[in-house]
Amino acid sequence: MPKTKQFDETEVLQKAKEVFCIKGYNGTSMDDLVQATGLSRSSIYDTFKDKYGLFLKSLTYYTCVQKEGLEQQCAKSESPKKKIRSIFDYTIKDILADKEGKGCLMINMTMELGAVDKDVLNLFVTGMEEMEQVFSTLMKEGQTKGEISKKFSPKALGRHLYNSLVGLRVTGKPRPDVQVLRETMNLSLSILDE
Repeated sequence: MPKTKQFDETEVLQKAKEVFCIKGYNGTSMDDLVQATGLSRSSIYDTFKDKYGLFLKSLTYYTCVQKEGLEQQCAKSESPKKKIRSIFDYTIKDILADKEGKGCLMINMTMELGAVDKDVLNLFVTGMEEMEQVFSTLMKEGQTKGEISKKFSPKALGRHLYNSLVGLRVTGKPRPDVQVLRETMNLSLSILDE
């Protein structure tokens, strides 16, 4: 008779995500994961196959949570320009709430493993393309409604905003200064009015 899981997988992924975010993939041991998740080694192996399987599942979970958060922000307004600003505001709040300075798991792991791990790189590129598309769609809507300048194409603006958003995350990790982050955001978003 097969064993049934006696744990909440989402909770395990959240706890594992925290460890990977703090220690990196290479710095995280199985003992770290056992201690953080409360699972035995055999439970981790049975459910996730190995450390890498748990890592990939944690990374995928993290990207889904981030995507849901951004979708919730966008749902608060009908204005494309306000939706864009709310995405940036949400990101700044997330950076400031990160008191340990862990940073963005996806960016951290891409910097650590992107050159040697195609799975991580593919997850990053997929997320990048999806976010650029979100911004491009909002740009097109905003230009149609007359809220956003037509000086640049929606695609170029989408790429610029994605790059600015990632830049905020990178800047905010070692220096979570609200004034610096808001000034950077305002300068990045000023291109919408040019």
